[in-house]
Amino acid sequence: MLRTAELVDACAGSWIGSMKRRSIRGFLMIAVIFLLAGCSSARPIPFQNTSHREIYSLNLGDLEKLQFYISGDVVAQYQDATGTKSLLLPGLTPGVATGAGPNWIKVSFRQGGVDVPFVTDPNQYDGRYWIATEVEGDKEFKKISDMPEQSFLYKGVRYKVVSGADAILLFDWDGWQRLVEKRKVTEGRRVGDR
Repeated sequence: MLRTAELVDACAGSWIGSMKRRSIRGFLMIAVIFLLAGCSSARPIPFQNTSHREIYSLNLGDLEKLQFYISGDVVAQYQDATGTKSLLLPGLTPGVATGAGPNWIKVSFRQGGVDVPFVTDPNQYDGRYWIATEVEGDKEFKKISDMPEQSFLYKGVRYKVVSGADAILLFDWDGWQRLVEKRKVTEGRRVGDR
C-alpha cells in the first residue's frame, strides 16, 4: 500500500502531466487560429497615387472595379433652424469610385449618398488620397485638413468637420492585384520580327 506522501506525489504528477497536455493543446489551438487569420484577406491599405494608380494607368473604369474604404470615422455637422444635422461615415465603410481626375477620386459610400472626393499631391512620389471638399468659386478639390475652417460642402450646405479631417482612402489589395494581373504585358520584339 502506498504511503500518503507517495499518494500525493502520484496525484500531483498526474495533475501536472494533465496540465502539460492541456497547455500543449491550447498552444496548438492558438497557433492554428493565428495561421487561419493570416490566410484571410488582409486589412485594407492606403491607396497611393504613383505605385497603385499611375504606374498601371488606372482609369475610372478600372477604379470602379476596386473596393475602397475610408480609414477612420468622419463626423460633419451643420446647424439650421430645426437643430443640428450630422453626417457620419464610420471607419472602414466600403465604397465605390464614381469619378476620377488627374489628382482626385470621388467615392460613394452609400447608394444615392454623397460622392466624397479624395485628393493627392501630384508632387509627392507616392502620395496618399486624403478626404477633400469642393471649394466655392473653384473647380479644384482641397484637402479638408489643409483648410483654415475644416468643412465639407454638400449640396450647397457647408458642414463643419468635427472629426476625421485627416481620413485617407484605403483599398482592397487582393482586388487590386487581380485587376493589374489582367493587364496585357508587352512581350517585346526580337531583331528580324516583322
